[in-house]
Amino acid sequence: MGLLCFSHGSKERGSQMAIPVLSHAPAADLESPEFLNEISSRLMQEGASVTKIVKSSAILVDERVRIKCQIPICDTYGKNLMCPPLVVPSIEFFRKALSLYNEAILIQVKADIPQHSAEGRKTEIYAPAGKLHHLVNQAEKWAFEYRYRFALGLIGGCCRLCDSCVALTGKTICRHPFKARPSMEAMGIDVLATLERAGLKTATFPVAESVTWTGVLLV
Repeated sequence: MGLLCFSHGSKERGSQMAIPVLSHAPAADLESPEFLNEISSRLMQEGASVTKIVKSSAILVDERVRIKCQIPICDTYGKNLMCPPLVVPSIEFFRKALSLYNEAILIQVKADIPQHSAEGRKTEIYAPAGKLHHLVNQAEKWAFEYRYRFALGLIGGCCRLCDSCVALTGKTICRHPFKARPSMEAMGIDVLATLERAGLKTATFPVAESVTWTGVLLV
């Protein structure tokens, strides 16, 4: 952090005020890797089941993931501002952006699924996804406070902050622009392959007695 001085416009010489300003040095040169450990610890305290720090190069992108958004078509495809084809124009665009990040924190939230009715079971499955969304928002906020201005959080599944997205009415302005985030899958990330590479347990399909939602923080 440096100091910026400017004059008050007073006739008296030396009438200046020192204003603290952030250095232009890259954040990676300012903070030690311990900041990632601190964020991981805070995530666990907030309710994450598992966190794992990995190199961003461990995040695997595969065009076939995006195809699976369309075939068979997902019920939010084209109906959610955070889902394809409304978010990020191409896999290649995201792949290039991903290459500019250095580290990542994989975040998982796991929960047991009681044997309820179909509707009750659906609620139990998606409740931990909402918890993950909150944790991803928090992690991104903490990283930004550490001066990682390009920190990016991605959730799991799809954004469900609203019962129905404004995209359904043809609108493009999100109700929650500072909270809504796309999922790893929407970016073309092969979540299962990424988890295997990181040595983390992968989710089982179809969901049976438990569910695991995975998100990521890129820094």
